[in-house]
Amino acid sequence: MNAPGPASSSAENVRVLARGLAVLRAFEPANVWRSNAELATLTGLPKPTVSRLTANLTTSGYLAYSPERGQYRLGAAVLALGYAAASNRDIRKLARPLMQAVANRHHASVVLASADGNAMTCHEVRHSEDMLFTLRVRAGSRLNLGQSALGRAYIASMEAADRARFLAALAVAEPQGWPARRAQIDAAVQQMARHGYCTAAGTLESGTNGIAVSIDTPAGKNGYSVGCAVPAAVFSTDRLEAEVGPDLLALKHRLEQDLRGSSAATPFSPHAT
Repeated sequence: MNAPGPASSSAENVRVLARGLAVLRAFEPANVWRSNAELATLTGLPKPTVSRLTANLTTSGYLAYSPERGQYRLGAAVLALGYAAASNRDIRKLARPLMQAVANRHHASVVLASADGNAMTCHEVRHSEDMLFTLRVRAGSRLNLGQSALGRAYIASMEAADRARFLAALAVAEPQGWPARRAQIDAAVQQMARHGYCTAAGTLESGTNGIAVSIDTPAGKNGYSVGCAVPAAVFSTDRLEAEVGPDLLALKHRLEQDLRGSSAATPFSPHAT
């Protein structure tokens, strides 16, 4: 008998995932306690299959089991995923008008992103309404973490021990050109400590300079970065620091206030250029 190939294994994995998601959806909308028999009825899956799925989902933290009841409900891992998704929607909604104001003021592109492995995933991108220059980035784009101002702001805002471990792993994952990139990252760490932002000159996209800040959320520090990208021919890094840096710091302060639900949020208005 021939062993199953990669295609059949992949199909089986998808089938198992779909069944697991069906079990999780069965707890909507109130997340009440349910037995394996109830879950089998709700999902249409055989009870032995449901029993295997609930055991695995419980081990992974996606379900919580009550021995007294002999029943399950959604666990902390699923609730954390839901909170993260809701938080992502909230920060995008709150950040959007602030980002647009900065983009319009400086005829630039402004990006909200968070770390995902060795990349920064873009969640919101706002372009100036009258700009000729447009950064080739959209929501869902993944930017090199070590080369972008967004990624360097994230690295620079880590605790020192966490940063050392992260950079050691990054050096192994991306060895090409690492000594020069490490020197640039170290300079960004110093710049962040002095000013609260860091810059990147043409390292992500030729002819583009960037500047970024780190955003703290109620869920923890350094959850997101917000950066501004401008044409290098118009904005030197010195001009970025002098004109855009204060506006990004003001955006950071206002957005963090809004995320905390502060009733005394600082009015936000980018400085004139």
